[in-house]
Amino acid sequence: MPMTDHQHGHEGGAIAIIVALSLVALIGFAGLVLDLGRLYVNKTELQNATDACALAAANELVCEPGLGTCLENAEAAGIFAAAQNKANFQANAVNIGAEDIRFHTVIGPNSSYLSRLAGANQAARFALCKAKVSGIVPWFMGVLGIGVQSVAATAVATLAPGQTSCNAAPVGICSRGLPAPAFGRLPGDWITSAYTTSADSANLSGDLRWIDFTAGSGNSIRAQLMGNGAVCGIKGSDTVKKLAGEPVGALSAWNTRFGIYDGGAGGESHLSAAPDKTGYAYPSSALPSITRNAYPDYRSRQTAHTPFTPGDYAVTGLNKTTSSSNHVQHGAERRLIAVPVIDCTGSVNQSILAMGCALMLNPMANGGSGNVYLEWRGLANDAGSPCRSAGVAGGASGPLVTTLVQ
Repeated sequence: MPMTDHQHGHEGGAIAIIVALSLVALIGFAGLVLDLGRLYVNKTELQNATDACALAAANELVCEPGLGTCLENAEAAGIFAAAQNKANFQANAVNIGAEDIRFHTVIGPNSSYLSRLAGANQAARFALCKAKVSGIVPWFMGVLGIGVQSVAATAVATLAPGQTSCNAAPVGICSRGLPAPAFGRLPGDWITSAYTTSADSANLSGDLRWIDFTAGSGNSIRAQLMGNGAVCGIKGSDTVKKLAGEPVGALSAWNTRFGIYDGGAGGESHLSAAPDKTGYAYPSSALPSITRNAYPDYRSRQTAHTPFTPGDYAVTGLNKTTSSSNHVQHGAERRLIAVPVIDCTGSVNQSILAMGCALMLNPMANGGSGNVYLEWRGLANDAGSPCRSAGVAGGASGPLVTTLVQ
């Protein structure tokens, strides 16, 4: 029987409805794939930014309460690290402000973290960063009534003992034959070593010894002190070579950490080897009462970016010093060092007994002899140790390394 026009109209209407419903379903599927994918990408980008922020901030949480500007440093480091990241398919910078970086003495809960301006505890050991992107307009799901979206991310990091570490200083502290944890020393004790210099070389004796983490050339000590010869994978059970000679370039490389660039091996400057945030040296004729526990004064000198002052220091011939402005612009944490503890009475090759934390107190004079001092600050894996390193987290006895915990 022939099909009527009325029947054709009913079929055409049914097909239109099916097509319309199919288009809605297709748009819905496209929305699920593309719009949710877009949200996921933004979430991942934000997570990268908050991870970087938390790691950078936690790396600065090394001060004791009331000493230095740890929270300010942590806040600034977190903001800088976050700003190196972008969101929305790398189109927009991630802006994490001071109120988005918060601190706490324990891991959680997150609601108990406070920003620096809100009164965070100066003894904080955990840093939390959060970021949010709002105003994400759906490409497809808007037709289904889905409105403007936002995504957020949070990360928490802390300093914890590492399995291995990087950039330990190439100088060993002699054990006094007593057991850990102190090896015969208390935090604040000064460790003295006589040195003799010849041109740009320096020989150590007494309670300190040059050690080599590598089988490198005579310049390896210099490279490690300068910071451009990083050695990683160091752990407490390692065997290190104790040097009997005078490492080439050791003197000038040691002094760069105080902002002293007297030439020697390469004519260094703050551009080739960063100084500490201060070059102030101990013992000082200006502060004769400080014969131990210089650490609190050192922290205040860091805050003020006090340069090395030859007139305050008993040894002459150290005049090519950097300025306070260079300590501000280029200074880093260069004088608090993770150092191996070794048995100096043994053979040339020594097993690391433990990793300690020490403060470099003074530079070495050009040509001549004298004493160089370190201040013992305890084991490098102690909770709250001012020393930290890069490395693999999850250890028990290595120097502190930054690690994400949330």
